[in-house]
Amino acid sequence: MSELFDRVDDFIKSNSLLVNNGKLLLAVSGGMDSMLLLHYFLNRGNNIGVAHCNFGLRGAESDADQALVNSFCTENSIPFYCKRFDTEEYSRHRGISIQMAARQLRYEWFEQICDLNNYSYLITAHHLTDHVETVLLNQLRGTGPKGLEGIKAKSGNKLRPLLCLSRSEIELIVKQLNIPYREDLSNQSDKYHRNRLRHHVLPQFAIINPDYEQTFFQNSEHIKQGNAFVEHFMDSIKKDLITLTQDGFILHIKKLETLPQPAFILHNILQPFNFNSAQISDIYRTIGCTSGKIFYSDTYRLVTHNIQWVLEKIDKKPSEEYTITESTPHILTSHFHWKFEYTELNVIEKDKNIACFDCDKIQFPLTIRNWLQGDKIKPLGMKGHKKISDVLIDKKLSVSQKDKIEVLVSGKDIIWIAGLQINEDYKITQQTNKIYKVALEPKTNS
Repeated sequence: MSELFDRVDDFIKSNSLLVNNGKLLLAVSGGMDSMLLLHYFLNRGNNIGVAHCNFGLRGAESDADQALVNSFCTENSIPFYCKRFDTEEYSRHRGISIQMAARQLRYEWFEQICDLNNYSYLITAHHLTDHVETVLLNQLRGTGPKGLEGIKAKSGNKLRPLLCLSRSEIELIVKQLNIPYREDLSNQSDKYHRNRLRHHVLPQFAIINPDYEQTFFQNSEHIKQGNAFVEHFMDSIKKDLITLTQDGFILHIKKLETLPQPAFILHNILQPFNFNSAQISDIYRTIGCTSGKIFYSDTYRLVTHNIQWVLEKIDKKPSEEYTITESTPHILTSHFHWKFEYTELNVIEKDKNIACFDCDKIQFPLTIRNWLQGDKIKPLGMKGHKKISDVLIDKKLSVSQKDKIEVLVSGKDIIWIAGLQINEDYKITQQTNKIYKVALEPKTNS
């Protein structure tokens, strides 16, 4: 077994994983891989602590995992950090998968522990078989050359020293040394893509090439080197193709078309902004076609034009809501300075940034928020409702201008699209006794 541990030592050294003698935080689930990781660093003599996440997804089984890790740490005087998460609620609230929820929860918490307790590195038990599975999954998802690099041995303060060992080798060591661990029965299920690869695909690879895991790792290293080589030359190409803006960049399409392999270059430019391969292929096919098409990633928006494309960052933070009571004199929102006053003067306002409402018709508290898809208003002079998105199209607003539109809401009704349109049902009439006047000023920093 010393030979396999020597390989881990060599892997740590060759990849410069531990460049100082700082404290190490080990992520330990109680499974075979992480318990070997704990055993290895305990015997190595490093200053270690252990973090364990109880995701509460397997009831008593999850609690038994926690008890095993806690007991091991107590017996060996290792600092033990444990947290129970409501993973299912987090998943529902964020609209993400259980796996993604667990990943986000654990890494956010790990970073908090490192910051509060001065741990230099976070150590995880990812191994060579994990790496192979990741490469294959990335290939199926179409992540491009970058995804074929697989799991990195070092990402910031995160270290993965077991990447040099396969799961079968880890299993062999654990049995030989009689290291306690717990088996997660969900690993036996084919519910998850990774498990289906592990149970049905990888065994076929082993028949063709018994050393396929090392082959995958070597290929990933070659791809990593090739990607670094490409990036070196892409930097100068990007400088010629791209003009940076405050929220993104302008891409000069005519210049792109003159270069060899423009589709590859476009993929390299857009992938860091979370556009996937299928989207980028669709975007590329718009070259020479009608302009004005819009494509979205999670964080950016790309608008195509004939000679240049515009990439802008999207603010994905939840829309803020502002509450207005009868006595609120003014308020600052994301884009505007709102002012409120009462008056009895029935004067027709021609300023688009001033709206007057019949006090007897509005219902406090009022709300100011960003407009949302599906919002409707009954425009002044009309009998029926109209989608706000259609109103904005009629006004010929740009995409960035639409992003800044705020609405004033009374009860369930939108009574004003700020600066654009008031609601017919809330207008002042000859019967109006008291007027609620709202004035709008753009924020100087918006």
